[in-house]
Amino acid sequence: MQDSEFAYLSFEPKQAQALVAACQALANLGGPQTPGVAQLARTWAQRLERQLHPSQRNVLKRFAQGRLAALMYSQMPCPFSDPLPSRLPELSTLERSTRCLYLASRNQLLLEMVRYRAFAFDSDNDGKQVRLIGNFTGQANVPSHHQDTGPAPRAAAHTGVSLDPHTDAPYQCSVVACQGSSPAPSALIITARWNPADEPTHIIPLRGIIEQLSSVHTLALTSASFELSTRHHGQTQQDVEARAATSLLQFDPDGGFAMRYNASRFSLSKYASKAAAQAFEALQTLVSEALPIPFVLHADTALLVNNSRALHGRNTLQDGRRLLVRLFGYSAFAKPLVINEDPLLVRG
Repeated sequence: MQDSEFAYLSFEPKQAQALVAACQALANLGGPQTPGVAQLARTWAQRLERQLHPSQRNVLKRFAQGRLAALMYSQMPCPFSDPLPSRLPELSTLERSTRCLYLASRNQLLLEMVRYRAFAFDSDNDGKQVRLIGNFTGQANVPSHHQDTGPAPRAAAHTGVSLDPHTDAPYQCSVVACQGSSPAPSALIITARWNPADEPTHIIPLRGIIEQLSSVHTLALTSASFELSTRHHGQTQQDVEARAATSLLQFDPDGGFAMRYNASRFSLSKYASKAAAQAFEALQTLVSEALPIPFVLHADTALLVNNSRALHGRNTLQDGRRLLVRLFGYSAFAKPLVINEDPLLVRG
């Protein structure tokens, strides 16, 4: 069953050449943050899809219909060389760089190939669609077994420490906006500009875990019995006090089941029933015992993760020069609170 949760799409040389041309055109216009680029990405995606074989289009359809935990794109060579630096440049420099704009544009186009829209939350990443994930804390960029790195950095994506299995926030709803918040991302897509130590992103598919729960435990996870702890880092969206108790699992007739979970941030509400407490313990045990599937990313690959039916995380990074480029995407079923249509900005 686990194999059925993952799929791979490798581009043939002529398809990859067309992909490069499309991504360069989008990047030359400024990438995903530029008004009008989203529509162009949609048009390019439709043209590229016509070049795909039926088996390739079927893979895209499976993800678009919510039947995959993750989809790995490969065989996407970049059009120019990109030497590995001795340490990461400043974030502002990277955000303006030709290579990051190219990779971000490719991410947006790959989202469009499964009919997903790139977007940003107003309360996260300064409202920008493109998020660069790297060690920007000033910690050592080249691994050393003898270096004293001082106090451990805070648990955030930009510090290089391990990230427990989680879906991405917000955690109030998964498909339709509620409590004044847009739903969680339907998907995230990530690629690596640099990954010199071949350090993987770990994926845990959730369908098998849910199927191991009893019917009562599954039902209990749909009750508002779980609270989210405060998180202390630079993302304003996650720097608020815990909101009202929420459920971890929901069923939607369009998107199927949707899980909202963070192994290090959720706790049981003091008002939770005994069944909810037992369900939470069972879920935590199954997640901790699950064998994560590693995906090693480089500039010629991209990983599309279904944020409702897969957890993602990583071990502590050994080489701080690893740099990921990430975009969030909404499926056609998502109903967010829209602030701006182009580029798409929603209320967090």
